[in-house]
Amino acid sequence: MKGIKDSYAGVGRMDLSILIPVFNVESYLSELLDTLLPDLPALTEVIFYDDYSPDNSLAVIRQYQQSYPNVNIRVLCGQKNLGITQVRKCLLQASHAEYVWFIDSDDRIERQAVEQIQAILNQHHPDVVLFDYDVFLDGCGKVKYHEHLSIAPANTLLHQKSGELYRFAIMDGKHYFWNKVFRRILVTDVSHFTIPAYEDIANTPTVLNQCQTYFYYPRTLVHYRIWPDSIVQKMSLKQAYGIEAYLIQADYADVVVGDKKCCAYLLYKAHLYYFRLCRKLAKINLPEKEKAAILLLAKQLYARKRLSTCATASLLMRTGMWGKAAKLMLKSGLARLSGK
Repeated sequence: MKGIKDSYAGVGRMDLSILIPVFNVESYLSELLDTLLPDLPALTEVIFYDDYSPDNSLAVIRQYQQSYPNVNIRVLCGQKNLGITQVRKCLLQASHAEYVWFIDSDDRIERQAVEQIQAILNQHHPDVVLFDYDVFLDGCGKVKYHEHLSIAPANTLLHQKSGELYRFAIMDGKHYFWNKVFRRILVTDVSHFTIPAYEDIANTPTVLNQCQTYFYYPRTLVHYRIWPDSIVQKMSLKQAYGIEAYLIQADYADVVVGDKKCCAYLLYKAHLYYFRLCRKLAKINLPEKEKAAILLLAKQLYARKRLSTCATASLLMRTGMWGKAAKLMLKSGLARLSGK
């Protein structure tokens, strides 16, 4: 790929590519790689993309590459910082495997997780494997919550009917890349890596909608880390793109899927996300110029919504979500009182 150095050594066909974006995660990488790399199954490769990290993340990866000479490890080195969305795109383009699994470089995975996933892929050949996860706090390691997916039956190959996976991703909020292993061609066919952040909301439900078969494995395989400097936690311009992600998905739900309830819920999420962002900006300690830039972008993205607050509340009521309609009108009223 142009502008990217790739240590690809010419390995043959791969069944699974594990795709890991890397930026300023020097202190977390060893915890992930100590469980990921030992006993990695054959025909599995790990592809890292170092997004021009100013820390020693790349040196840590190189050290593990030397320590595991028999593991298929590839390292892509960007010549400038691209951001998470473009890095995911580059990683996907680098893979030629049948399946792909995006893992965040600051998370933990269970030992033998890859082996368990490979066994499912080899036996059942689903379009996607979904599994449980938990969320823990950086530093203290306290588990905030365990997520057990509401899919039944488990441990069997299922055939999607009438967009049920799409509704699951939207209505249950399970739109993450990292607790799903996808058939690669499905991701490349429908994903648009143009949004600077929150690309999982913008893309994952769309990919799930294309899956004809799926397999739910009811085991916690990923431990998701919450830390202050992550994109989701740290206030920056990228936070505003959550609004765009919900609006992109709302259009898809309405035009492609034809699901009015999902569309209403996504518009509801976009409204509430905007109101919450404005409240956070009013309270947070940031330079006024930076605050103004984030607020301006948020307003510009929010203006792209197809329905007003009242029209969205009406759609929520028509699709049976009366409680959410009431909450939206309450939050909208509070936002008007605060001048947002």
